[in-house]
Amino acid sequence: MYIAVATQPDISYAIERLSSYLDCYRPEHWEVAIRVLHYLKGTRTLGLVLGGSNPVQLLGYSDSDYANCIETSCSIVGYCFSLGSGMISWCSRKGQTIVDSTCYAKYMALHEAAREAVFLREMLEELDFALLDATPICCNNSVAVILSEDHIGHPRVKHIRVKYHYVRDQVWVGLLVARSIQLEDNTADIFTKPLGCVDFLCL
Repeated sequence: MYIAVATQPDISYAIERLSSYLDCYRPEHWEVAIRVLHYLKGTRTLGLVLGGSNPVQLLGYSDSDYANCIETSCSIVGYCFSLGSGMISWCSRKGQTIVDSTCYAKYMALHEAAREAVFLREMLEELDFALLDATPICCNNSVAVILSEDHIGHPRVKHIRVKYHYVRDQVWVGLLVARSIQLEDNTADIFTKPLGCVDFLCL
């Protein structure tokens, strides 16, 4: 868990899923845990890099895999943030509530990412590195992006809990901006579902 939280974002999804079975694991879970250890051994020379050639800008990605958890039907929520070329914050966890649409699941992920973005902006300000521009959060669901910008109530989204509209307020005051991107460009996809080898290495 420490490795997933502190230094290896690429194992966050696997660890999140394995941690659901800490008190009731079976042989197949043990085999997956051993496989994660083999992966860590094979990638021990890789590391996070701060700095790089990208401009020093806080950039976020959010994603959700709708009803991914077989036992609870909850969605898996993931987000990550980079500063320049280096990843500085990431998360993969099961959603707190069961939702009834992909859009709602993506919007919940956007909400979680928005809360983290505001925290990171405040922390950077404390370090005398205040950000003047709105922090972009990329999401591969255009409806969720539209919801984050639209303050008009719509009958089809009235079931969404008020707390998840937090992202709207942050967009409204200019701290955040939601951007629509293609699925294959969403770095946070790695935190929400198991990916094939090519996609995993790409992200």
